Amino acid sequence: MEAVSLNANGLRAAWKKGLGAWLDAENPDLVFIQEVKWNDIAGLRSLAEGWYVVTDLAIKPGYSGVATLCRRPLNVLNLTWMPDSLRGEGRCVAVELDGVLWANLYLPSGSQGALRQGLKLEALEALSHWLGARQTPTVLGGDWNLAPLESDVHDPKRLDGTPGFTPEERSWMASIESMGWVEAFRRLNPGAREVFSWWSARSGAFDRNKGWRIDHWITNCPNRVQSVEYLRDLRFSDHAPVRLRWS
Repeated sequence: MEAVSLNANGLRAAWKKGLGAWLDAENPDLVFIQEVKWNDIAGLRSLAEGWYVVTDLAIKPGYSGVATLCRRPLNVLNLTWMPDSLRGEGRCVAVELDGVLWANLYLPSGSQGALRQGLKLEALEALSHWLGARQTPTVLGGDWNLAPLESDVHDPKRLDGTPGFTPEERSWMASIESMGWVEAFRRLNPGAREVFSWWSARSGAFDRNKGWRIDHWITNCPNRVQSVEYLRDLRFSDHAPVRLRWS
């Protein structure tokens, strides 16, 4: 099967740039969208005609929100790990498909200041406890706002300590890997460099490939991962879609 994840930076804007037409042609089994930036569920479902849509939308208009799309009905699951301080922001929705739990995740960036970075670290700690209790096949995809390794940012020396690339966040990723959770792209491509998923809109960052790899697929069943690809040339937003092929 095929799953695609994308931070759309506004679903309606991404749709106008061709996302809907591309999804119809690609026809993946699952689509994870982050930063929907639209809390009109009826409008969203009308836009994504032909797809079943499940969401966790932000209370605040024009902010955050995640949506999962599928061609067939989904069993929606209730996840309770998200800290109360982030509830209502549209950060995670989970479904069950063919015996696998699929969680669409959008973590805070932490770039708005110490308070938001603290909430992000709180969310990571809560997620770690939840992951530790998982026994069944699980896949988490989305915008983690976290670069796990030096090779996942364009300038690791200068950016060290910046939210998204702090020692605490990198240590967290290493800790869940010690629990058996695998970041799928890096497992399959251990030596890959200059593969990024997000580029700032400033200073021609995309053209110069000065990016960050912060969008990931993470699973406790790495043997079922066939491939992970960052589709850099598909410019529906400031993020690249990430395609997972799964057996």
